[in-house]
Amino acid sequence: MIDGRSTERLRRTALTVWSIVGIVLLIALVGWAASQVRIIWLPLIFAAGLVIILDPIATSLERVGIPRLVGTIFAFVVFTGFVVAAGFLAVPTIQSQASDFGQRLPLLYDESVLFVQDVGENLGLDLGPAWTSESIGDWISDPSNQETLQSLLGGFGSGAGKLLRGVAETVAVVLLAPVLAFYLLLDLPRSKRLIVELTPESIRQEFRHVSSRVGTAVAGFVRGQLLVALIVGVLSSIALLILGLPFWLIIGLAAGLLNLVPFVGPFVGGALAVIVALVEGEPSKAILAVVLFTIIQQIDNHIITPMIQRTRVLLSPLVIVLALIVGGSIAGLLGVLVAVPSVAVIRIVAGHLWRTRVLGEPWEQAIESSIEVVKPPERLLSRPTRFQEPRLFDTAELRATEPDAPVESDT
Repeated sequence: MIDGRSTERLRRTALTVWSIVGIVLLIALVGWAASQVRIIWLPLIFAAGLVIILDPIATSLERVGIPRLVGTIFAFVVFTGFVVAAGFLAVPTIQSQASDFGQRLPLLYDESVLFVQDVGENLGLDLGPAWTSESIGDWISDPSNQETLQSLLGGFGSGAGKLLRGVAETVAVVLLAPVLAFYLLLDLPRSKRLIVELTPESIRQEFRHVSSRVGTAVAGFVRGQLLVALIVGVLSSIALLILGLPFWLIIGLAAGLLNLVPFVGPFVGGALAVIVALVEGEPSKAILAVVLFTIIQQIDNHIITPMIQRTRVLLSPLVIVLALIVGGSIAGLLGVLVAVPSVAVIRIVAGHLWRTRVLGEPWEQAIESSIEVVKPPERLLSRPTRFQEPRLFDTAELRATEPDAPVESDT
C-alpha cells in the first residue's frame, strides 16, 4: 500500500521529469529559432564576455557614488588602454616572427619530412617517397597536373560561401560586440531588477538565490579562465624565450589562447615547442620544453587557478571533455568556448530542481551541493583573508527593492 509520503514523492518525480522534458523541447525550439539568426549570436556572446569582465569595475565605482554611465565609460577606457598597450608591445614581435616563419616554412617542412623518415627507418617502416617542398613546386609547375590543380582549387572555391560568412561574422563581432557590451553593462542593474520583478512572487526569493549562485559561478569561471590564460601565455613565452627557441612568442600566445579551453593550452604549446626544437635539431631543448610546460601546468593547477577561480562548479573531467566534444560538433570553436559554462549552468539548475522538487530539500541549502568555494593555499598568503567572488547577479543590489527579503551569506 502506497502511503501519502510516497505518493507525494512520486508526484514530485513525475513533475520534475515532465518539467525537464518541457525544458528540453523548449531549448530545442529556441535553438532552432536561434540558428535562423545565428550571425547575431557571436557578437552577443562576446559582448556578454566583455560585460562579465568589466562589470566589477563599473559596479565598484557605482558603489562609491560614481554614476553608472561614468563608471561604464571608465571601464571601457581601461580595457581599451590595456588592449592597445598589449598590442604595441606584442604586435611588432609577432609580425617579425610570422615573417620569419613564412620565409623558413619550406625549410621547416623539409626538415620535418626528414625527421619523420628517420623515425620510420629506425622503426623499420617504409614510408615511401617523400614530398619535399621542391618536389611539390615541381608538381605544381608541371603542365600535365594543371587540370588536377584546377579541380583542387575549384574544390576550395566551393567553400567560399563559408569563408565569406566567417569574415562577415568576424566583422560583426569587431563592430557590434563593444557597442552591445556598452549598453548591456550600462543597463545591467535595471535589467536585473526587472527580471526579479517579472518573477512570480511565490518563487522570487528562490529564483534570486539560484540566479545569484549561477551568476557567481559563470562570472568567476569566465574571468578566471581569461586571467589564467593570460598568465599561462606570459609564462610560456618567457620560458621559451629563456630556452632560446624561435617563434617563442607565437607558441606562447597559442598556449595562452588555447588555455581558454580546459586541458588544451599547455599540451598544445608543449607539442609545438617540441616540434620546433626537434626540427631545429635540438633534442635537449625539446626535453627541456616538455619539462617547462609540465611545470607551468602544475603551477596553473595548484597555484594560479586556486588563487583566481575561488568558486568552482563540481564537474568531473569526463563531463568537461564530453561537453567540449559536443560543443565543438555543434558550434565549432565558439561551441568549445561556451560548452563548459553552459554545462555548469545546467548542472546547477538541474541539481537544484532535483534536490528541491524531488528530494524535498530547502532551496537555501540545495544549491550548495553544486558549487565548491576554493581558497588559495594559506602558505601563499601573508595573513588570512576573507574571499568574496564578485557576482554578476548580485542579490545585495536587489534587496534594496525588497527590504524584508532574507539576507544571504556571501561565502
